[in-house]
Amino acid sequence: DWEGEYTHLAAADWGVVGTQRFRITVEVFDSGPVSYRQTSHYWYPDGREETLVYEGALRASDDRVVFDNGRIRGECWAIAPDTLYLWFGFAAIPESNVTEMIQLSADGGHRARTWHWFRDGALEKVTLVRERRVAERTFANG
Repeated sequence: DWEGEYTHLAAADWGVVGTQRFRITVEVFDSGPVSYRQTSHYWYPDGREETLVYEGALRASDDRVVFDNGRIRGECWAIAPDTLYLWFGFAAIPESNVTEMIQLSADGGHRARTWHWFRDGALEKVTLVRERRVAERTFANG
């Protein structure tokens, strides 16, 4: 489980255009149709809350986790032992795509993520994510 905050910056002037707190539970399975499940709970400054679940399947041919659930479509893979790379797009915003780099600290207790949001090929915003591990659990295989 991870907790932290997203800070969204406008590409035009690097001004803050939004923030939200979150808690993410990540589950990884070694068999079955779902290899990865992420349950994300978000808290917004205006009091709204939202919970979303993302699932992905391991594509064995290139060791990538692939997402395609009708809401988002993308792929994630390791580029170093402590670094993941992810690209994804939203079905509701077909002219937009996001690339993300995830860095894990040496002790595994913190992650830093950077998202680059492109719309029609131009950088629209950047999201900075800082988070810390708040729990580590073992789940039954699903």
